[in-house]
Amino acid sequence: MSIPSHTQLMLPLLQTLKDKGDSARPRDLYNEIAEQFNLSDEDRNGTVNVGTRKVNAFERRVRWTRQTAVLRGLISKDEPSVWRLTETANATLGNIVRGSILTVAISENGAFLWANAEDAVGVIEKGSVQLICSSPPYPLLHPKAYGNVAPAQYVDWLTRFFEKWLPLLTPDGSFMVNIGSCFKEGSASQQLHVERLLIKLEDELGIHLLQHLYWHSPTKMPPLQWVGIQRLRVTPSVEPLLWLSPNPNAYGNNRNVLREYTPGGLRSIAKPRLAPRPSGFSFGAGSFTDKGGSIPPSLLVATPCGAEEVRYRKAVRAHGLVPHPAILPAAVARFGIQLATDPGDVVYDPMCGSGTVAVEAIKLGRKAIGSDRSHAYLESAMLRCQAEKVEMNRVGVGPGFSAGSLQFSA
Repeated sequence: MSIPSHTQLMLPLLQTLKDKGDSARPRDLYNEIAEQFNLSDEDRNGTVNVGTRKVNAFERRVRWTRQTAVLRGLISKDEPSVWRLTETANATLGNIVRGSILTVAISENGAFLWANAEDAVGVIEKGSVQLICSSPPYPLLHPKAYGNVAPAQYVDWLTRFFEKWLPLLTPDGSFMVNIGSCFKEGSASQQLHVERLLIKLEDELGIHLLQHLYWHSPTKMPPLQWVGIQRLRVTPSVEPLLWLSPNPNAYGNNRNVLREYTPGGLRSIAKPRLAPRPSGFSFGAGSFTDKGGSIPPSLLVATPCGAEEVRYRKAVRAHGLVPHPAILPAAVARFGIQLATDPGDVVYDPMCGSGTVAVEAIKLGRKAIGSDRSHAYLESAMLRCQAEKVEMNRVGVGPGFSAGSLQFSA
């Protein structure tokens, strides 16, 4: 007999109560929850011995899940015969409360968790993740719907996350983190949060900067005050992509990201130019051979309006939802994943938003997990999966998730 775990049952229980007007009797919930998991008759009606009597195993587990929800303040404890959502639960159906970790979707190659980034680490096996790739909120001056931290607290806030994420990495694993530049309040000068973060990570956590990568967005909107009105600055169209690791010799393979040769490169292969260059640098006889492509530079050109992003926004709007306002371009995620991992490796995005990193990782043959505190953004990530034809089943459709060394607790 195989029935869902307490973790898997939590979200369907809360959502079913929400759909019934925030309250219902237990007997009115069991069948609807069972249907969401496509339970067989055997699993729905199977029994276990409790003392001297037999009880329905599935219904018993739902009741235990309700008890957990009561302890977390999500279901009222006042009326055992009528289960009622609390105000806290109604709020957490948007953003989950600290300490709760709920599996939203799962497949053979990935999973989405509804959890705060500092909590999700508790269900990921230590030493199993090859790459943690994410685009955390920037330290913007004005609050955003997805949540952001004020500049004064930003570096300490993000450093605490890195400290929690460190144990998840394999011995040669790494981080790939996109953190944009921001202007100071009321000033035409920029904040130094990226520089301060890099120094703090190395000094306090021993995390090295492997390389500064950058992505250039031709469609980047400039800060109007300093660029468009006063004309003091130019458009800051380049954002850092920090490649970091506690291991200074962490894994990377630029053969995975080779570009097509330029016409000039093809001419050099066909007829090598061995004469010394104006700089005095000279080449050997084997310098110009076909290696399958040219090694790319550290500057990527990508826009959050590419084909993948267009498909995502169309799918989300078609379902009456609001797209995530700050999307990491699929091309940027794809480059980082290919550079720092191989097929079969595990990639984790602890602040997954629209699901870009997880979806691109699965498309590239990696195992992926994404977590986010917002249920609405996880719903949009599921729609991204559909748009990109990536298999991801809602909780209950599947035996559970196991990807090599990565395992989720029941």
